[in-house]
Amino acid sequence: MAELAHQLLIQPRFGSSARALVVDSHATARSILASQLRGLGVGHVVHCSNAHEARKQMATLGFDVLLCEHRLDCGTLGQTLIDDLRRARQLPLSTVVIMLSSEASYRVVSEVAESALDGFIIKPFTAYKLEDRLIAAFKRKSGLRAIFEAIESDRHADALALCEARFKTRGAYWVDASRVGAELALLLDRVPLASAMYAAVLADKAVPWAKLGLARSLDASGRGSEAMSTIQNLLSDEPTYADAYDVMGKIFADQGDFAGAVNAFRQAAEITPFSVARAQKYGILAYHAGDPAHAVPALERAVRLGAESPAFDHQTLLLLAMAHYRSGDAAGLRDCRSRLDSAIDKLGKGAPADPRVERLQRLGQMARTLNALHDSDRIALHAGLSQVAGGLRSPGFDIEAATNLLSLISTSSAAGLAIDQAVHWVRDAGLRFCVSRQVTEMLVKACEPAPAHGELVRAAHAEIGEISRTALSEGLAGDHRRAVEQLLIAVERTRNAKLLDMTEATLERYRERIDRVEALAQRCQELRELCGLTQRSPLAGDADRPPGGLPLGLGAAGQRAR
Repeated sequence: MAELAHQLLIQPRFGSSARALVVDSHATARSILASQLRGLGVGHVVHCSNAHEARKQMATLGFDVLLCEHRLDCGTLGQTLIDDLRRARQLPLSTVVIMLSSEASYRVVSEVAESALDGFIIKPFTAYKLEDRLIAAFKRKSGLRAIFEAIESDRHADALALCEARFKTRGAYWVDASRVGAELALLLDRVPLASAMYAAVLADKAVPWAKLGLARSLDASGRGSEAMSTIQNLLSDEPTYADAYDVMGKIFADQGDFAGAVNAFRQAAEITPFSVARAQKYGILAYHAGDPAHAVPALERAVRLGAESPAFDHQTLLLLAMAHYRSGDAAGLRDCRSRLDSAIDKLGKGAPADPRVERLQRLGQMARTLNALHDSDRIALHAGLSQVAGGLRSPGFDIEAATNLLSLISTSSAAGLAIDQAVHWVRDAGLRFCVSRQVTEMLVKACEPAPAHGELVRAAHAEIGEISRTALSEGLAGDHRRAVEQLLIAVERTRNAKLLDMTEATLERYRERIDRVEALAQRCQELRELCGLTQRSPLAGDADRPPGGLPLGLGAAGQRAR
């Protein structure tokens, strides 16, 4: 009877239209798995030996089940592949994902548990055991289907409401719903709800991901020191918990402690040596912190590991190109430029308005400009810098682009190839992006080859501060409308996000005392789009997976403005 019950549960899900993907480096293991799946009624079984082939299959076919070996070819981890697929939105939440491994160590088991997969099976195993795990996973997917469907259609508020209802009633799979719901609550700025969900899970069972989630909630509430204390306590029990170091690094970076952030990201990268995203995050931050000795090996490792991976950030290649230029490595510089040109050829077929295409083309132009600088080609250098700087006021020109541009301008000046307009470009970049002392110093760091440019950035920071003080004085004098109007004029001129935030805060606080407030609010919204306030940070790394969070594959509608 038990066997019949299993078949009744699994057959409706499997059949002639069902698809499964098996990823395992060993041909015999793949053959056995494929046979077992066909014996369970799976109509189509595809198997491949490496992560590259798996990505190609997932990009073209949809699968109901993914069975993945923990260690794949060339040391690649199955978890890295799964994270890549989630980031690329090629692995729906409805797909059952089961990890396979011949290792039963605590570290392997805990890593899988923290990754929110649907199952973990130690090799060797019987077809009955595989069937049992698949049935349990399908039951769970069915129980959470409405939540997953809402997330995948970008209805995040609806998904959160479903999670909250399950959490409050402690219904079936409430812990799973709370884990997803807490992520959504943080995304939608409902921090108290996220904290309550994580705390309830911790009270039920002391799982590391819930403690880390609580730390993230504390950080989102502005309680960074408490968040750091919670993470340090967690790491004393779980010293190899890479996600905890990710969150620690993020908190350090937000506080302007780049040395602390670099150290935290380094530890995360060392714990997961085959993670492309972590190698990049560590390398990029180390580069911006002025530590090329550690940055370059990390960036080069990221290129070796995953230049073709969806997780690969092409900013890595530009920073490597700059490092190669400064060390006099002409061959390395050419290689980086060639890789960027190839990436542009592939992605450039997308829509011209696609931000990814715009960003990649800008990175390619910067690499070509750096090549012109290496060749002392003044005409090509001038044209390249002018083209990049021409986008300084566009919404898609972000802090990453500004940092790259300032580095190129200052490097050109240090090489004796200064351009007349450079002073104006540096000042404009400073006026737009000097939103805090920490960001200002990062921009100054980019100007290191030409210290005079760094002083221009600091002067721009001071100018933004003076505008803020003047507006505050107007407000204190009771003329709130004039304060808002003066701020709006300054935002239109500078595109500075700090000034826009100050404008919106003033409007919100004194809206009852300001006439025609809706028209002013409309101007703020228009300027918010012009300022490109949904653009990514150069240190953001993984946009779809916040540090320590689940890679839910949230769409563009779910990306919160920074």
